[in-house]
Amino acid sequence: MKKRIGIDVDQCIADIMSEWLRRYNNDYNDNLTPNDITEWDFHNLVKPECGEKIYTYLDDPDFFRNLAVIDDSQEAVYELSKNYEIFFITAPYNPNSVLPKYEWLKKYFGFVPESNYVFARNKSIANTDWLIDDNPENFIGFTGEPLLYTAPHNKSYKGEVLRFDNWHEIVFYFEWIRNAQEELHSERQKQVG
Repeated sequence: MKKRIGIDVDQCIADIMSEWLRRYNNDYNDNLTPNDITEWDFHNLVKPECGEKIYTYLDDPDFFRNLAVIDDSQEAVYELSKNYEIFFITAPYNPNSVLPKYEWLKKYFGFVPESNYVFARNKSIANTDWLIDDNPENFIGFTGEPLLYTAPHNKSYKGEVLRFDNWHEIVFYFEWIRNAQEELHSERQKQVG
C-alpha cells in the first residue's frame, strides 16, 4: 500500500492570492502584492474602506475557476503520484466554492482521482502520512507529519515543522525518503539472506 500525501489547494497548488489582490487592487485603486500579505488577518492590510469586505471576493463562484497554477506544482504532484497516494484537502470558504474548486482540480490535476478530493475545514480528519499546507493552524490535531509550504503570510511562523519554499524542494524531500527506505530494505534483505 502506498503512503499518502495530503496537499492543501489554496496557495499551495492554486494561486489564490494573485487573483484576490487583482480584484481588490482594481476595486480599491491599490497596489498590494502577494509579498505585502504578511499575516493571516488579511483585512488588517487592506484599505480601511475595504476592511473585512476583502473576504467577500471568496463568495464569487467564478473566483476559483480560473486561478493560476502555482509554479511547478503540476509536474511535482504528478511525479509524487507515481509513488504515493495523493489527496487534495481543501477548506471551502462557503458552499459556493466547492464546485469551482472541484472543477479546477479536475482541469489541472485530473490525474488524481476525484475520490481523493476532500473538502473540509478541519484538516485533522486527513488520514495521510504527510500534509503539505501553507497554514500552520491546519496542522493542529493532524497525526501525520506536517510540511509547511512557504508563503509571505507564514514567513514569521517559527513552529517546529519542516518548511519548503517550492515544489522542487518537496519532490527532493520525498525522493530522499524513498531512497532511504529502499536502502534500509536492501540492508535488511542482506541481513536475512
